[in-house]
Amino acid sequence: ELGGKAPAIVMADADLDLAARAIYNSRVINSGQVCNNAERVYVQKSVYKKFLPKIVELMKATRVGDPSKIKDLDMGPQINLAQVESIQAAVDGAIKEGAKLVCGGHRMKTEKGFFYEPTVLVDCTQDMRIMHEEIFGPVLPIATFETFEEALEMDNDCDYGLTSSIFTQNLDLAMRACKEIKFGETYINREHFECMQGFHGRLFGFEVARI
Repeated sequence: ELGGKAPAIVMADADLDLAARAIYNSRVINSGQVCNNAERVYVQKSVYKKFLPKIVELMKATRVGDPSKIKDLDMGPQINLAQVESIQAAVDGAIKEGAKLVCGGHRMKTEKGFFYEPTVLVDCTQDMRIMHEEIFGPVLPIATFETFEEALEMDNDCDYGLTSSIFTQNLDLAMRACKEIKFGETYINREHFECMQGFHGRLFGFEVARI
């Protein structure tokens, strides 16, 4: 399997509550250990200060624990210690390159299991490794952009493209994104994770999948 570096574009006209919730859900599902989890977020500068508190609040409120013992959790453990160490190395590397830690950033102190804190990194730039290499854990690096063309260029600047998403109320722009984002699937105004009862290569509501 090829790893993904799934991007999410948040345009200025987006429903920011919907965008934050969808991106959050896409980041923490299966503790971030899915090939099409949201891996990086690009937010239009004019709404960045409004969007950031929403996603940070959701990440901080994540209910983490052992799903075999506690019901109604949002996130469980990482698969093993090596994965926790890999996530930590990615976060530490991003901070060393200039990213700022807003929340999380460390392995959780638990008696058993390999749990990592839901993490948000800001002031990320496209030249950072964390914007290109798959994290496979509950970490969201966030960058800003001025124009859709700029976001599109950053979206396509990666080796493997499985899933992507865009949040906008402009249908023309959404359709353009589906054509010009070089990823297998592009989802509109929803998390990038196909419905379990569905299949790849389908059109359903505001979900657009391309193979």
